[in-house]
Amino acid sequence: MAYRDDMVTERVAFLSQEPEALRQVRGAGLYETLGSLGLSHSQYFRALGTNVRDYCAQEFGIDLDRITVDRFFQSDPNAKWLFPDMVRDAVLRGMTRKPVYPELIIRDEHITSTACDVPYVAENESEEELRTVAEGAAIPESSIEYGKRVVKLDKKGRGVVASYEVIRRMSVDMLRVHLERIGERLGRHLDARLAQILAEGDGSGSTAPVVLDTAEAGTWAYGDLVNGFMTLTLGHYFTPTHMLANAALCKTILELDAFKDAAHFDFAKTGNLPTPLGARLVPMADQPANKLTILDSGYAVEKLTEQDLLVESDKLINQQWDRTYLTVVTDFAVIYEKARVVVQSDWT
Repeated sequence: MAYRDDMVTERVAFLSQEPEALRQVRGAGLYETLGSLGLSHSQYFRALGTNVRDYCAQEFGIDLDRITVDRFFQSDPNAKWLFPDMVRDAVLRGMTRKPVYPELIIRDEHITSTACDVPYVAENESEEELRTVAEGAAIPESSIEYGKRVVKLDKKGRGVVASYEVIRRMSVDMLRVHLERIGERLGRHLDARLAQILAEGDGSGSTAPVVLDTAEAGTWAYGDLVNGFMTLTLGHYFTPTHMLANAALCKTILELDAFKDAAHFDFAKTGNLPTPLGARLVPMADQPANKLTILDSGYAVEKLTEQDLLVESDKLINQQWDRTYLTVVTDFAVIYEKARVVVQSDWT
């Protein structure tokens, strides 16, 4: 979310205190202060120059790698107030570690509502080309516009179903492992959404990509990749950084003679995927079948977030699991529709 200027000042003032003064704020007081300022415990720990493990060891005398969840709650009355952020941070690590969407977007922009007017540039080569301008003549212009493309954000989430009896004997560190895996699954959902938007558009207007057919329907050849690459590079004047393909198409590309040469690529030995024409080949489980998306990740899509990952904090503080929900309000928006092209083989 966006923050008011006065709140930003308060946040900076709070985090800029001397470490000794910061450490005096603990437990419920710390939890409520961070919540009112829109801060997380992770930001608080960074201001102290520590992390949650060292903080818990210093303040409460507990080892998070060994202690059970039940013992954690019994260790100190102030410790339980850290638990919601520990859950949130573990899920966030999973959401950004294994999924690939973070490297395919321009940026993650925080907005204040669930609908966003996306600024965009309608490029017109004939109107924008540099040319000699006579005295008093009009200079060619590029126009950044608002108001014609609105992206609406939906809530996305997952529930964690487990009784406290199941959780309490588990070590805090092992619970983190399970939560990170849940985060990875949430991240895969975002990967799938991004793959769809890159291949089809975001639904806010004329954001569909240029679609090219393979030379022969139902088959793929090295020349099809070159055609897509050249279209994006010379036709649209963007730099190809990634190629997205599902498992079947990745297998087809890897079996092309151009990428079998062990002198150039060592996939068979190391598992490192080749970089076709200098672009990274990215396997995407939910990439549309028979379609290869070639994109410039610096211009194609941005992520819009109205609500970061939210957990049901009160339940966790009071040791009530049963059904705990993790939700985000986010989506992706196309910025330059020509910053990607799609090559398809199912064009008959």
